[in-house]
Amino acid sequence: MDGKNSDRESEANTTDSGFRLNRRRAIQLAGLGIGSVAMSGGGSAAETTEEGDCAEGPFERTYSGGTVNFGRIASRSGRTGMKGQSTAAGEPASKREIEASRAHGQHGRHRHDQKHGWWDDDDELSILTEYDGVNAEQTSGGVPSDSQIAAGYGKVIHAVNTQVAVFDKRSGHEELSVQLNDIFAPVIDEPEGGYAYGEPFVFDPRARYDRRENRYVVAAVQYEPGITENGELVTREEMEERAGGEPGEGEDGEDGEGEDDAESEAEALARPPRGWWVVAVSETPNPNGKWNVYRIPPLDNEGLVDYPTLGLDRDAIYLAQNFFGDAVSVTMVALDKEAIYRGRTTTGNHFTDLDNPNVEQDDFTLQPALQPSSGGRRGTFYLLDSTFPDPTASALTMWELTDPLDDPTLECHTVPVEEFSYPPTAEQPDSDKRIDTLGTRQMNLDYNDGSLWTAHTIAYDWNGDGETVAAIKWYEVDTRTRQVVQSGVYGEPGTSYFIPTIQSDDDTTVITHNVSGPDTFPSMAVAGRTEGYERNKLEDSVVVEEGKSHYDYGEGEEVMRWGDYNGISVDPHTGTFWTVSQYSPDIDIDPAAEERDPYHTRIAEVTFGDGRGHDHHGGHGGHHHGDRDDRDHDRGHDGHGRHRWD
Repeated sequence: MDGKNSDRESEANTTDSGFRLNRRRAIQLAGLGIGSVAMSGGGSAAETTEEGDCAEGPFERTYSGGTVNFGRIASRSGRTGMKGQSTAAGEPASKREIEASRAHGQHGRHRHDQKHGWWDDDDELSILTEYDGVNAEQTSGGVPSDSQIAAGYGKVIHAVNTQVAVFDKRSGHEELSVQLNDIFAPVIDEPEGGYAYGEPFVFDPRARYDRRENRYVVAAVQYEPGITENGELVTREEMEERAGGEPGEGEDGEDGEGEDDAESEAEALARPPRGWWVVAVSETPNPNGKWNVYRIPPLDNEGLVDYPTLGLDRDAIYLAQNFFGDAVSVTMVALDKEAIYRGRTTTGNHFTDLDNPNVEQDDFTLQPALQPSSGGRRGTFYLLDSTFPDPTASALTMWELTDPLDDPTLECHTVPVEEFSYPPTAEQPDSDKRIDTLGTRQMNLDYNDGSLWTAHTIAYDWNGDGETVAAIKWYEVDTRTRQVVQSGVYGEPGTSYFIPTIQSDDDTTVITHNVSGPDTFPSMAVAGRTEGYERNKLEDSVVVEEGKSHYDYGEGEEVMRWGDYNGISVDPHTGTFWTVSQYSPDIDIDPAAEERDPYHTRIAEVTFGDGRGHDHHGGHGGHHHGDRDDRDHDRGHDGHGRHRWD
């Protein structure tokens, strides 16, 4: 590895500053050509813990919903002029420009490549369509953006912390924008004494497209903070401290208060904090029409509902969260998908206190899979999380849920992986302020034909000199053997790669992520591999949007919250991948100013090869009829888990 590191450094140093496309080959040598197999103990068997030892539950509840029409609640005030102001790094391409580009054989050309020539390799990762999504100037949500994307037929939706926007998929024209508060207004009841913030606080959106049923699904959380007897609000940060902080911070939390102090303070509250999951589903494949909306409380609803996650299978929608009450716990609920899609009263089966007893570290940020054509009543649904390093960890926990609606059974399994530790924050040019790389939590989980794909950020020492940076660790886990079959580390010395969001479909896997470093303003990039490529390595990468300035939104913070996750979605028609993430635009606002230094977002359609993709409608691809529906069926096929490289 030392020799390859030397090669990486000499080639990387041929550039001046910025994350430029002539560094593409350097990145390939540095990260894409170095893969570390994540098998702890030489591939030791996964440990299994049966139902009852992993969680409390199931607990059955029923919930009624409401309806809302996006077209009628669209937020149009003040939006028309914003797109016309040239503050973004790039404006949406017109339909004429897109068609002209394709007619001249420029299909897949990235606009920054123009000065560097053409890429002739058919296996290059190409950008087909790109345009700016919702930017900071167009929201009141501050930071981070928490961008999500869901691609359907003809339209994509882009969700950020306060709103959901609908774009024409090809032209990039924003058709409408709706506030999260307005989406869930039919199911939100105003608390006694009124809203603490004057209106409902709905945040942390997640978005998926159900390719089996052709529906958009959006989930988020609503939080109503506690109020002390003196009329003071209990902030989210205070709630985290009362619960002992995030795993790894110790029982006393950051403020050093013990459990007795937290309990006595909780008793002094005039109104306890409460939170809810909220979930919305489009009634048709057109997101501009009616949606069915629901609000789901956790069973013990006195605390902070935070970092919600969203998944689905053939029969259920799955919501999970980190819950900060008297202590930190992980909870989840499985909801009857058909009932929600029809706008009827839905059954929810809750599990609380999810924890794998076979590992010393805490489970944290549970990710349900996107698995629309398998699982459910006749199969197995999968969830996964990375145990919180304290100071290191060497396991993932894979959860298996069967019969989610009638007789739910939950098991947990230890998946041994190569040891990992918490990543450092990221540097950026012209500033001593660092960028938050969000720790080792998984950002999402994707199921593809018997494999689970996931990724997270870890600390990595590329040169063996003790100088670590944030790097991306990705995994493919075989659901039958419960083993990692391949994994790799992706990044480069001296530069941070972080917040990876992954999707795998048919024979292609793509990761959208961020990059920042001493010579690299916070940028958006994508990387990926095809099935026939060398195991444990990514095949190619491309910069979607270079950062143009350092990011500092002020408020005296030393570490800048950048984005809690990014978004990726497979096109149901072509099989291409739609991605969204933040970048820092060419706007530099004084941190002392009242106006915040903004982030911008970029939506990009990416693919390998000629960009034609393949039609997924009707079951083609890993998420459709090719999925193995349950483990008994899996074991009846000799080809399970085999790939072209075997």
